[in-house]
Amino acid sequence: MKMSDVFILLGVTFLVGGLFIHGLVSPHSLDADAEPYSNGASLLKGDTIELVITAENESTVAVEIVNEEGDIVLAESFLLASGDSNSIDFEADGKGFYSYTVEFSEGSGEFVVDVDRKLLIDFIIYPLGIVCVVFGFYKRKDERMGESIDAVLESND
Repeated sequence: MKMSDVFILLGVTFLVGGLFIHGLVSPHSLDADAEPYSNGASLLKGDTIELVITAENESTVAVEIVNEEGDIVLAESFLLASGDSNSIDFEADGKGFYSYTVEFSEGSGEFVVDVDRKLLIDFIIYPLGIVCVVFGFYKRKDERMGESIDAVLESND
């Protein structure tokens, strides 16, 4: 495998991987009988977590966000009617790992978690992928220019 092919393959992998990282946001289903859903994210100051909760039937929902020291930085509990939704926005006041927990004490529903970065560090994969692909095509062109051309010389006697 030539070096140009490696760079092209690496760049395309970065680009497709970036689409999967940013494009696959699937809703999580939860009901009162299930364990509370817990997860977390490493955030910098100014980054936000948005939780959008949609109830399938009349539901009581509790949301809690805890920083890495174990301090509760956001705790909300609310009642949703069937088909209603509620959005909770949290902005990190400092750098660290923040854990969130969503619990349906009554009813059931779905929720989607969206983490928005202030510095757009997550998007560095796209320029990196583009640079690798462009460099791979440049190397391929350069390799073709350096190839020798075989020719048959005939004599005219």
